[in-house]
Amino acid sequence: MNKKQVFEIMTLFENVFNNFYFDQMKLDTWHRLLKNKDPEVILYNAERLAQESKFVPTISELINYSKEVPSGPAVPSIEETNEMLRERDRNRRNAASPEVREKALAEIRKILNIPDEVNNNESTG
Repeated sequence: MNKKQVFEIMTLFENVFNNFYFDQMKLDTWHRLLKNKDPEVILYNAERLAQESKFVPTISELINYSKEVPSGPAVPSIEETNEMLRERDRNRRNAASPEVREKALAEIRKILNIPDEVNNNESTG
């Protein structure tokens, strides 16, 4: 963007937002931060933000404003759903059996010096 284009955006903001003012130093700073950006994109973003925002947009918002409106969670396609189900089946096959799981938990309880509830219940009953 050239300095004239940045000036146009800042003038737009000054005319739209009551609390936005700029001087030469601010113009120079904005130009330095926006000079390598696509003027059409930045101008589009500035106009959209001027219409949609109650507050003066930041440089970051000008640069990163998305033209796409979020439409909620995406619904997976049939292929994506099938792949998710296959992945879930693969993970289940790799899971430990209940016996292996209980043995591992017993070892962890022993290492951490946590009483084994099953053995304690049997000895008191």
